Amino acid sequence: MITDQINEDIKQAMLAKDKKKLDVLRAIKSALMLLATDKGADGKVSDEAAIAAMQKLVKQRNEAATIYRERSRADMAEEEEYQSGVIKSYLPAMMSEPK
Repeated sequence: MITDQINEDIKQAMLAKDKKKLDVLRAIKSALMLLATDKGADGKVSDEAAIAAMQKLVKQRNEAATIYRERSRADMAEEEEYQSGVIKSYLPAMMSEPK
């Protein structure tokens, strides 16, 4: 499951002292925990729900990066883009459209 992989990667980031990646992974875990504790949830998050939540996080990060670039804040935009990239690494590759 995706949640298991994220938990394992959190441990690895802690051991490697990779604070930047750890912050992103914790944000993902937080979003997934909110899903698991939602009203009507059974305490577990399916991979499909996790993917949908992470796609939403990626969209938020991309929108924030765009706004930061418009406001001449390249440093903040780069941080948002980094976070988006880490989150995307947990998403399945998009299938190409048949022609």
